[in-house]
Amino acid sequence: MSRYERSQHFEALVRLRIAYAAGTDFDRRSILSIEDAITYGEAVMAALSAEDAFVHLEAEAADANATGAELHTSLDPRD
Repeated sequence: MSRYERSQHFEALVRLRIAYAAGTDFDRRSILSIEDAITYGEAVMAALSAEDAFVHLEAEAADANATGAELHTSLDPRD
């Protein structure tokens, strides 16, 4: 990084700091509470777990019904 680029980067950081300091409390208020973020994360994890279980059941059913020529290397529809 050249001296000019470092100077430009520093000036951009200073402008950001000044803009942040000039903001109101409304600009700093969070939209999503921590409790809501945790609830959302747990819901996403549960949905992914349920999807994985469904894919696993489909793979087992396909294996049970498949002959040797019909076997696939990956039965995951997300592949």
